[in-house]
Amino acid sequence: MTQAEIISEQFPHKVSAVFNDAGRARDAVNALAAKAGFASDQIELVEPHDQNLSSKVERDSGAIFSTILRSHAILGVIGAVAGLILAGILVGAGLDWATTSPGWVFGVFAVVGGAIGMLGGGLVSIRPDHERVITDAEDASEHGRWTVVVHARDEDEKHRADELLERHSKNVAESL
Repeated sequence: MTQAEIISEQFPHKVSAVFNDAGRARDAVNALAAKAGFASDQIELVEPHDQNLSSKVERDSGAIFSTILRSHAILGVIGAVAGLILAGILVGAGLDWATTSPGWVFGVFAVVGGAIGMLGGGLVSIRPDHERVITDAEDASEHGRWTVVVHARDEDEKHRADELLERHSKNVAESL
């Protein structure tokens, strides 16, 4: 199971760079488009005290809800199956407590495994990997600095954005 199968966002990866002035930030935006081949809809420029900061950093709000549903469903089923497999191993091993009531063992392990899987789905849904990108952009905006945010479709785009932005800024952050 890959991250792409669980996450529904069109641009699941983010890379950001903070700049002290608008000129250097715009230079980075132009380089991303000209040298790295990013489309203009993948690049956002967050200005100081930007009122649209949240929509520029986290654009896929509709897809985030879909990610919540998908991650809970997929990981919940995987957890339940893992619980059933573990129950089968325990019953098959002939443990007294497992063989006395195998139906209960299978049921409890499936429910607990599913619950653990759904907890994992919750962890995926809150996207803790985006936290640094978001907080860096918020902090920069509050302190009068500029942030360039790149929304990448895949790992390759993320690495290209990261490489280019590191040439332009010392403060670069990325999601997983």
